[in-house]
Amino acid sequence: MGKFSFPPLPFSEKEGIFVGENRTDMRALSILILLSCLVSCTFKDKKARIVASKGLPSELLLVVDDKVWQSDIADTLKAITQGSVPGLMQDEPYFKTVRISSRHYTQTYTTFHSKLFVHLDSSQKSAMIGVSRDVVAKPQIEVTVAAPNLDMLRRFLSEKALYIRGLIDDAQLEMRSAQIHKHYNRDISRKFASVVGHEMKVPEQVRASKTGKDFVWAGTNLNEKDLNVVLYTLPWDGKDVADEEKFVACRDSVMRENIPGSREDQWMQTTKVDGSPVLFSGIQDIHGEKVYMVRGLWEMRNGALGGPFVSLTRIDSTNNKLVVAEGFVYSPSTDKRDLLRTLEASLRTLHIATK
Repeated sequence: MGKFSFPPLPFSEKEGIFVGENRTDMRALSILILLSCLVSCTFKDKKARIVASKGLPSELLLVVDDKVWQSDIADTLKAITQGSVPGLMQDEPYFKTVRISSRHYTQTYTTFHSKLFVHLDSSQKSAMIGVSRDVVAKPQIEVTVAAPNLDMLRRFLSEKALYIRGLIDDAQLEMRSAQIHKHYNRDISRKFASVVGHEMKVPEQVRASKTGKDFVWAGTNLNEKDLNVVLYTLPWDGKDVADEEKFVACRDSVMRENIPGSREDQWMQTTKVDGSPVLFSGIQDIHGEKVYMVRGLWEMRNGALGGPFVSLTRIDSTNNKLVVAEGFVYSPSTDKRDLLRTLEASLRTLHIATK
């Protein structure tokens, strides 16, 4: 249906790089560092006092200067934080946003796991983005956007909208992945390794499973909020994997063979509208690896079941194979954003074993 732009990782945590219109503006850089660390500096021993962060999985604290929020820039910020997640069956925003004025930012809010600060600073020469991790709580990400005036801030936010959203979205997915690493179904993980040759972790409530040739399905088998994960391999011809037509053909073939319905004329397939699949695809950098990500909708052929899916395809160059990890949701009466994000976080735990 169309390409979806996945922003690259916009900063280096190791080097503490800040992204702006003028990277040599060291004064502005210092100000941003000071702003992001202001609260943490009240503690004499940060490491000793760091606490667990708080907030719902997709929650975001948006801290904005009154002058900024009272301008048309508020619409840009709403688009960044409240824009619809692609590939869902209904409109659901990227984040559950809690907005406060900069003057109301107090100790109560310091331990939110995800924070976006947007403010004006006349001492700066250019607009800039600063990123800090685990400032006063863990896990935590703080993104600070500052500019000397509204015009520069407006232009900068428009240019960096996907960039900013991608930072926060990626951080939240990593937080979910970290939780899955701590609490996962070990039996399913071992089954992945045994049948497919690669290990992946799934939430503890994912307990049912079925195996095929180089294929494993695992799920919760619920009538609502049903989580499903599949892991399988395909031969790799050495060509570019970012091909929607080939992806759909391979996916539908694998699902037809391994996830049939209750009748012979039923099996899982990719949803199409007017003959075209409902997909959003692109190459994304995950842990330094280029991964082909596809978001879309699935349905049971000649049946009433359906929902969203997310798929990550990696290349196992050692064995000339494609390793496809997919999560799909069935939950007709509930929102699906957080369910699908849980599965996406699970897919990120995939470890490609090389022989």
